[in-house]
Amino acid sequence: MSDQLAAAILGLIQGLTEFLPVSSTAHLILASDVLKLDATKFGLSFDVALHLGTALAVLLYFAGTWWSLVADLAHGRWRMPGLVVVGTLPAAVAGVLLESAVERTLRSPLYIVIGLVVGSIIFIVAERVAHQRRSIGELGFADAVYMGFAQAIALLPGISRSGITISAGLTRDLHRDEATRFSFLLATPVILGAGAKTLLDARKAEGLFAQLDVVGIGFVVSFLAGLAAVAFMIRFLRTNSLNWFVGYRLILAALIVAAIVAGVLPTQ
Repeated sequence: MSDQLAAAILGLIQGLTEFLPVSSTAHLILASDVLKLDATKFGLSFDVALHLGTALAVLLYFAGTWWSLVADLAHGRWRMPGLVVVGTLPAAVAGVLLESAVERTLRSPLYIVIGLVVGSIIFIVAERVAHQRRSIGELGFADAVYMGFAQAIALLPGISRSGITISAGLTRDLHRDEATRFSFLLATPVILGAGAKTLLDARKAEGLFAQLDVVGIGFVVSFLAGLAAVAFMIRFLRTNSLNWFVGYRLILAALIVAAIVAGVLPTQ
């Protein structure tokens, strides 16, 4: 497989699964183990490109919302920007303190299976208890912190950042599409922060964009796939539940278990 095709596939996986509630980490790890697509061979600058592509997708889709938040700040209205900030902090702190430990100990097929199953149970419970009677405008700071801690849990592979934060929103009685919108707003600073951290690491380790064609392909594909995934999720969850994704997650978990038993995938 050519480097360019591998970059396109990895960009597609990153862009789609970053926003679909199926766990981007799980799919990227499986792409490495099953398809032998090793993103690390392209260097940290490629990882930066994927993060920037998905971040640009959600920034562009919610450009009007972000502009409104900036306007609120300019006019001294702190409530909505404050909700985004406090909702982002738990995941940001967890990422700084725990990401390295999680990378070392929990990024294995077996832990992915556990995350996929646990996440599916969370989706089902959230949909069962949801009343869907509140909008983002009715959120309080306690709600934002609650959803922020949910986003922090998504550091564990297999859980899904979008899935668990949408579920958290549902348990706070948000309308499903409103929970989805706020989930993506909270994800944006985290994705940008992860990209910025990787960018600094890349500058120290290798310089920037040594393989410009591969980096460019990864960026463009992750951006387009991310934009499509965000638009799909907003439309789909207006009238459909997270339970539609539970079946996929459980089938994927079963296939991973079968691959482990067959010796195709390692347990660690």
